Amino acid sequence: MQLATKLRTRLLLILSGVLFAISFPPFGLLGGFAAFLAIVPLLVALEDTTRLRNAFTRGYLAMFVLTLAATYWVGGWKGEGSVDPFLMVAGIALDFIHPIFLIVPVLLYDVTRRRFGRIAALVALPIYWIGFEYWHSTGDFAFPWLSLYNTQTYNTAYIQFIEFTGSYGLSLVILIVNILLYVTIRFNVIFGKPVATAAAMTGMKKHAKAICLSVVGMLILLPYLYGIWALSGIPTTEPKSYPRWIGVTIIQPNINPWDKWSTGTQAITDSMERATRSALRDSSIRSDLILWPETAITYPITLPWRKNDLRDLYHFVDQIGKPILTGIPDREEYFKGKDSIPDDAKKSGDPSLFHRDWNSAMLFGKDLSGKFYYQRYHKQKLVPFGEAVPFVEELPFLGDLFQWGVGLGSWNHGQGYDFFRMPFVGQLRTAPDTAKICTMICYESVYPSYVREFVRSGAEIIAVITNDGWYGKSSGPYQHNRFAILRAVENRRWIIRSANTGISSVIDDKGRIVEERPLFESASITRKIPLLREETLYTRLGDFIALPCEWASGGMTLMFIFLRLKRKKK
Repeated sequence: MQLATKLRTRLLLILSGVLFAISFPPFGLLGGFAAFLAIVPLLVALEDTTRLRNAFTRGYLAMFVLTLAATYWVGGWKGEGSVDPFLMVAGIALDFIHPIFLIVPVLLYDVTRRRFGRIAALVALPIYWIGFEYWHSTGDFAFPWLSLYNTQTYNTAYIQFIEFTGSYGLSLVILIVNILLYVTIRFNVIFGKPVATAAAMTGMKKHAKAICLSVVGMLILLPYLYGIWALSGIPTTEPKSYPRWIGVTIIQPNINPWDKWSTGTQAITDSMERATRSALRDSSIRSDLILWPETAITYPITLPWRKNDLRDLYHFVDQIGKPILTGIPDREEYFKGKDSIPDDAKKSGDPSLFHRDWNSAMLFGKDLSGKFYYQRYHKQKLVPFGEAVPFVEELPFLGDLFQWGVGLGSWNHGQGYDFFRMPFVGQLRTAPDTAKICTMICYESVYPSYVREFVRSGAEIIAVITNDGWYGKSSGPYQHNRFAILRAVENRRWIIRSANTGISSVIDDKGRIVEERPLFESASITRKIPLLREETLYTRLGDFIALPCEWASGGMTLMFIFLRLKRKKK
């Protein structure tokens, strides 16, 4: 009997992990619905835990299945061409370590259940879960990839309400539906056996179940009704219906990411220029901006000793008559005794030379007076271990220990919420205007709060530049592309997305993919993109759902630790 119970529990945990995993792209709309059921088997499996250790092992199994199935691609196992041992180690570490982070709300739920009862724990679970999701999007170990809200990116009509609540409101609805379904299924277990006649008990159960299912129905139906209304507005194919817009040409060069760091830098630049000329020649839409992907240029060209390379790029900008927004490394150098050395500067081979490096985006153009300019943005949300080693400032030796050998790693963190201001001639092609474009580099686009800050500062378009070629034809590039849909709806901004090997896309302010290009094809997109200024409630107020949850979760954690220490002392 005990063996059968253990087997049943493990099957429930595996089922929970599988339901979670298929909720994420690329499993489509049907897969997304699994998120509304995924927590139920986990709650059933946690019903008889008597110690925190039991909750840990059970929660870990469910989250390990989720992590392995949904982010197996992180190790680069599906990469085209070469594979990198460092990336593989990072992928394996993610599979085994990340579930420990994911089970934090599970452990808090279990402690609450055993101290205050199952009803209190179920009420507290959404607070714990959302508080954790927000906490896990901050700090050096941030990795909000598997947040609940990311499961609904195919459910376009349903997610329209996040313009008011942000994505954490979507997580809240998913959690409440799961809890109500659990209550409906396990009513006797949750409420015990009240002193009542059999008839009264049966009536109570039916009444409670009817209420729970009615609330579930409302939580499913009402967002759809609002979404249908929200999607009935301006069609995506008519940007001219908006008062201001620009033409954008997105380049997807399809350059093998493993080769681009060994191929001559001039050959890479020549390839990008040929692809751009071809795209401009083939399009009937006038373009005001060229968008290249992350590290389309593989070396810093703004240093004094690279002035010839900068001159050549300006010459190309002048020839095509369009500014270029591109991913590019950026570097600043400092000489000891001559310059003030920033605290985060690194030493080089020359003991008198220090430097800072950033994974960057730059806008190279020519203003309306004919003067060349460049603007730059430094990436702030760096991939742990891939682009920056956590706590490397406090423990510098870690920077030498963890170094990815393909032209990446040890980047400095950028600061601020500056966006690009691109001068152009307006719709009548007579009046000068300025387009305000914020640029998210790689997985910065999965951070709701971060993107919101740029829009709140005035950004009118969200550009995403990335290089997902490390992960081949796996789930990774599909997930990354779909997650951007949530940023479009939260802030009601169009998104232009250039990915080195795909998926490049244009997403409208309702979260609909207007146009996209498949993986591992050389391609381009030219579209007219509206410049929008209106702010959503979420853009104005921010994470008013997540922040109180984080504070409450932190407070409960401290209280449980205090009670534990107090009991040990006694």
